[in-house]
Amino acid sequence: TVFSNVYDPVYLAKPNIARPNGLAKATESRLYSVALADTLSFADDRVQLIAGVRHQQIDASNFNQVSGERTTRYDKSAITPAVGLTVRPIEQLSLYGNYIEGLSQGPTAPEGAINAGEMFAPAKSKQIEVGAKYDFGKVAATLSAFQIEQPSSFLDFSSQRFVANGEQRNRGLELLLQGEPVRSVRLLGGVAYTDGRLTRTEGGLNDGNRAPAVPRLQFNAAAEWDTPFMTGLTLTARMLRTSDQYVDVGNTQTIPGWTRFDVGARYAFKANGTPMVIRATVENVLDKNYWQSAAREGLTIGAPRTVLLSVSAAF
Repeated sequence: TVFSNVYDPVYLAKPNIARPNGLAKATESRLYSVALADTLSFADDRVQLIAGVRHQQIDASNFNQVSGERTTRYDKSAITPAVGLTVRPIEQLSLYGNYIEGLSQGPTAPEGAINAGEMFAPAKSKQIEVGAKYDFGKVAATLSAFQIEQPSSFLDFSSQRFVANGEQRNRGLELLLQGEPVRSVRLLGGVAYTDGRLTRTEGGLNDGNRAPAVPRLQFNAAAEWDTPFMTGLTLTARMLRTSDQYVDVGNTQTIPGWTRFDVGARYAFKANGTPMVIRATVENVLDKNYWQSAAREGLTIGAPRTVLLSVSAAF
């Protein structure tokens, strides 16, 4: 254990570790997928139906890194559906709904768990969504409701065993607004409410608890302004707001909500007839210290003030 600090680091001598002759294979995964879909349109394209099926196969193996022998393996497959329906009763309004299933590779117990290296079989995720979009002319609004059921895995702190027999259900509402209310000013904003719940946990101990790393409220807003004083120059600004998140399945620890501001600019011009764009962005312009996420039973720290610069050309 080394006690150090990023602002006053403790420097260590270079470790003398023998280079291995070769690194043995530890895991191998092969994923196959074939999909077939079709779109049906009628009533002058006011009604559109998209339907399809997908065959997914996951072949995963673990190997003994000393002997090279395969220790565990599974070869699972599933046929999953996808369907979407869009109806436009009037030109400005679209109503839609969709349903999809997917097969996800099962997790492997991490180091530190008493069953480290154990592979878990793949499981299906299911998502259903309904919504409406209305075009007001200069501004368009979309309102949707969704439900996602997905498998969840976690480390049981009492037994230190990694288990993957849980289930998580996310239900929520999302509102999105976008458009150009006045000339040269474009706005994009959205707010989402998500109720993430653990619906099946080890022994039912945490059933009904809020799912870790799922904030209840998220709000994002962005704006662009094409400046009148310099042709080709666009100024941008963005605000991100995320509410508090639980860290553990027992809902005993949380990280606070955070707000981040970004600013930027882009300049479009032509160099010898070639369209060019220079982009500059400053993320976390106020240099806020915050925990960004509590995903995977861990914490992700938000990046400090970060400057991004890029140049692109269209040939």
